[in-house]
Amino acid sequence: MKLKVGMKVRTITTGGTRGIIVPQKELKSRVNGVGSVRGPVPGHGGDVWWVENDETEEVGAYMFDELLPL
Repeated sequence: MKLKVGMKVRTITTGGTRGIIVPQKELKSRVNGVGSVRGPVPGHGGDVWWVENDETEEVGAYMFDELLPL
């Protein structure tokens, strides 16, 4: 799947955040739900993406395999 900014996705947290280097706030914001892709997290080679959750309006960092296109 090719992720694009603005794309709607369903987030599925697997619980594993090992290797994701972002502020703790963005790790705590990870939830299962629907959101919009905001862009890749720098320094992760396209494996980690920022997603804004539609319900909470918080932005979390997710691995590419935790994102399902809608």
